[in-house]
Amino acid sequence: MTENSLALDGSEGAFTGFDAAADAGGLADNAAASIEQAVNAVPLNRRHAVVFALCSAGLFFESLNLQLMSFIAPQVAREWGLGPRMLGLAISAAIFGMMLGTYVFGAIADRHGRRLAFQCTVGIFSLLTALAGAATTLWQLIAARFGAGIGIGGSIPVETSVLTEFTPAAWRGRALALWGIFLPLGGFVAPLCVAVMPTQLGWRGLLFLGGVPGILVLIARRTIPETPQYLAAKGRMGEARAAVAWIANRSDEPPPTVEIPAEKSLLPRKRAPERILFSPPYRRATATNWMIYFGTFFSYYGFILWMPALLGGYRGYAASEVVRFMLGLSLAGLSGRVAMIFAIGRIARRPLIMTCAVLSALGLIAFALPTDHAPIMAAGYIAAFFLEGIFGAVIPFVAESYPAESRATGVGWAGGMGRLGATLAPLAIGSLVRIHVHYAIMTLAAGSVLAGIAMLISRRR
Repeated sequence: MTENSLALDGSEGAFTGFDAAADAGGLADNAAASIEQAVNAVPLNRRHAVVFALCSAGLFFESLNLQLMSFIAPQVAREWGLGPRMLGLAISAAIFGMMLGTYVFGAIADRHGRRLAFQCTVGIFSLLTALAGAATTLWQLIAARFGAGIGIGGSIPVETSVLTEFTPAAWRGRALALWGIFLPLGGFVAPLCVAVMPTQLGWRGLLFLGGVPGILVLIARRTIPETPQYLAAKGRMGEARAAVAWIANRSDEPPPTVEIPAEKSLLPRKRAPERILFSPPYRRATATNWMIYFGTFFSYYGFILWMPALLGGYRGYAASEVVRFMLGLSLAGLSGRVAMIFAIGRIARRPLIMTCAVLSALGLIAFALPTDHAPIMAAGYIAAFFLEGIFGAVIPFVAESYPAESRATGVGWAGGMGRLGATLAPLAIGSLVRIHVHYAIMTLAAGSVLAGIAMLISRRR
């Protein structure tokens, strides 16, 4: 079975109807399906590479932007004499902004278009990051970082929707999995930027550097049209046909393989994206997606953020051993992302997510057991491999759960639940580690178990 024949969990007919029987807008549903079929019929070409490069650059700079604050925090603390509490607030400001941005801009993208939302989110996090470099007080820095976080959080569901809706179904899963690699890649480049930044520019120079991605706004305005599926969902069939022609790298007409309805036959549906998420055809998918995102983010961020402290402070590992382990952890996670690029085209989403969830949970449980050094390290690398790898399947699974008119909102709201899990995980571990370090680590496995249960109880869609 090829990926092109998969829906979300192996069922046939991905993106070919959007549950038309449950919706009164039959004409609009048929039009959206025909546009989707037209996109699927387009062979990969340089226009797909342009879309992928733009979305990947956005994700890379978002990750780099977020990571830079962690590296410049000690410099900021020394210059302004900050204690741990206020420094933590400055570091966390962008995280709280991301939670807001993922909800707000997902809805904006579904109401006003992916193209506009992409330009707004990239522009916001670029401009406010540069302004943060000019901050003269702590609260100015916190406000700028919070605003930048709104842009960073909002850009992820937008980029997911853009890449999903321009990429043929046969390549969609692999494209999204490959796109996800740019998230850890941005984190890897962040310390290199710190190392090469001239001392006289200091932490402000690094934040000024964060304004560079604003160039992507100009590129998007001149290069990328609105996505065909969004335009079809709004009844703008003439523009939808033009967008299909653009991605097909043809200036005159769309590919002749699929008949696209005439514009005059359509009336755009007036359905709020948020209401679609909780309508009967999609409410179960929404609950499943929220559980998956909450669980995977809980396990992943709890594991990554607490590992240095758990190994060094509670298990007695030397600082050099912790550094080596964290480096190996990064490589194992990157390997998981790469492996998913090959697996996603051969294995259906549902069993792939369940497999990663189960194996990551087993890895975390084994990591928590009191044993020798080598088994602990091996278990940690196994956990990292599948905790990173699972995102390569989760991202397309969630994006494909919704029609174009609510896709960005659905991805954004699921991402918001993920951010909630990422916020709660460090707090939970901090409370449980006082009781026993093994209990704290085993708790991280609960997130992966939750994601596995969500896939187990979800019905075929």
